[in-house]
Amino acid sequence: MHALRYRSSRIPAIALLAGFCGVAAVIVLIIAVGMPAQGDRVALSRLALGLGAAALGSMVLARRDHVGRLIHAFFAATTSPFNLAIVRIVFFATLLIWFDSTQVRFFSRLPAELLVGPVGLRWLPDVLPIITNEPLAQIASSLLLVCCFMAMIGLLTRFSAAATVVLALYVLLIPQFYGKVNHYHHLIWFGAILAASRCGDVLSIDAIRQAWQRADRGLLAPPPVSQQYALPLRFIWLLIGLIYFFPGFWKFWTSGIDWIVSHNLQYHMYAKWLEIGGWTPEFFRIDQYPLLYQSAAAATIGFELSFIFLLFVPQIRLVLAAGGVMFHTMLAIFMRITLFWTLQTIYVSFVDWKRLCERLGRRFFPQTLYLVYDGNCRLCRRTVGTLRSLDLCGRIEYVDLFDDDAIRRAGLEWLEQAALLHDMHVVRGQQVWRGFAAYRILAGRIPPLWPLIPLLYLWPVTQIGAALYRRVADTRTCQVVRAAPPADEAAAVVPRRSAVVVVGVLLLVLNACVALIGASNTWPFAGYPKFERIAGPQVTSLMITAVGRDTSEVVVDNQELIEEFSSERWAGMVWHLLNNDRLGPQPERLAALGRLVLAHDRALTQAVAFRFYKVELTTIPEQRDANPLQRELLYEWQRP
Repeated sequence: MHALRYRSSRIPAIALLAGFCGVAAVIVLIIAVGMPAQGDRVALSRLALGLGAAALGSMVLARRDHVGRLIHAFFAATTSPFNLAIVRIVFFATLLIWFDSTQVRFFSRLPAELLVGPVGLRWLPDVLPIITNEPLAQIASSLLLVCCFMAMIGLLTRFSAAATVVLALYVLLIPQFYGKVNHYHHLIWFGAILAASRCGDVLSIDAIRQAWQRADRGLLAPPPVSQQYALPLRFIWLLIGLIYFFPGFWKFWTSGIDWIVSHNLQYHMYAKWLEIGGWTPEFFRIDQYPLLYQSAAAATIGFELSFIFLLFVPQIRLVLAAGGVMFHTMLAIFMRITLFWTLQTIYVSFVDWKRLCERLGRRFFPQTLYLVYDGNCRLCRRTVGTLRSLDLCGRIEYVDLFDDDAIRRAGLEWLEQAALLHDMHVVRGQQVWRGFAAYRILAGRIPPLWPLIPLLYLWPVTQIGAALYRRVADTRTCQVVRAAPPADEAAAVVPRRSAVVVVGVLLLVLNACVALIGASNTWPFAGYPKFERIAGPQVTSLMITAVGRDTSEVVVDNQELIEEFSSERWAGMVWHLLNNDRLGPQPERLAALGRLVLAHDRALTQAVAFRFYKVELTTIPEQRDANPLQRELLYEWQRP
């Protein structure tokens, strides 16, 4: 009793502390805005961040029972296997569409002098010459596409998903050795979680095989809702939260309130526009409205810092997901950053697709469709098991003709027993379809089968299908099974969570540790791009000119080569060429770049030399005609 009074007396004090810290953080930020020295503003911003964290911690402590229930509900939640299966299909389809084997081959044959490995892996090309090995890269790329397709359709799902991850670890690493680490690490993380999960239990070829095995034991229902299907999605959500949280933290920690209230975001946009070839948005110039882009900067930090915490509140989870999709859409619209569409697609994991499809099914198929089958027929049981492993909408009721209670509840006593024994029947109201025609009606109620519907009505498919059905139906044999014992039913739904938990926790811990120290140029664990520095109106770049026999000098237009690299990877390689002396003598690396430029553009064959200049460029669109503002000759490569 004394402990209870003590605890209740502490809650108001903690809540008061939380409110005080929150108000103090706001006041500190207001003061920071008006301070003249950037260092002072950053220091006060960090103080405000600390006070905000203290407020959050105090509120968590004050409501620890409620917070504990939220966390328990988050990890103990259950969901339908259909939801996890849809994430599997979308994820591997995304990887299949996004992956470009020609780009991997392009990077695998680049000069070794241009290699710039991710932090911690720069030793790899010296020990294992696999980065510049084009035949090996080609074989691995082809295998990756095959395994990815197998995982998408659910063929040997766990093996194919795991093989996809292993192959992607190598194949997707190759481009990362040339200038910049692009952040598609999440493709590895999410693939690993899916490989450790039971994502192929429905909507897959494996699910059909499993349905047959269950049907032979008399179990026709697909796996029920379970924690084992929800837990992989929870780990995916938390990894998305980490992707956002640390960039938001480092922005505020490094630059403070200036990241929001200065021209910082405007200059970040200008730099990106120049990087992608001098593009500017034509429909709306947000850069000309300080209130808008500063509000966008504040919303960016707020979204990134809060996402991982708001995940635990189920009432706003869908709104949060919509905010994530909108966040990346705005980046694509105003900064042409499209790499993260592979992250946007995984937001399908936030939708309860099974519940949504059942609601839509009730809306568009208000009248129940009954499938009456011979429960003593092995082939019929397998057919029903297969259909139920694909049945998203749940608008079909499966009735065993020997189950008198089920027949009576469905109001199907008027059907003739002899006819039911002869053919499978599909009934809606007083309408009856038999044989092959019944399958066409069933396909209309099962979304995964919808692509087949036009085919089922084409000649000669109708004739072949009807003849095949008749032959199989007339030669099927009776095979009675006893009711499945409770032990078998329990064994069918035993959760297997250990692999998902181990993989999920390992990914969370390793990525959090790497991001906490601010490391982003690493593989396969990394903090995502921080953009934490205050941007200015100028950038340093590299200009290449071709020198003719008459000593005339022409600027090389290498935009096509930049597009093959990708603009951000080219910019990263240029940065290393200009600033990273640890990679080797600069003349050798610039000469390698000259050979690459010459091989890529045969119009330069008349050039006798190439000159490389370090240039200062203005990023302001209206002043680009003045570029370069300054240039400094770094090296002149004489063609051999």
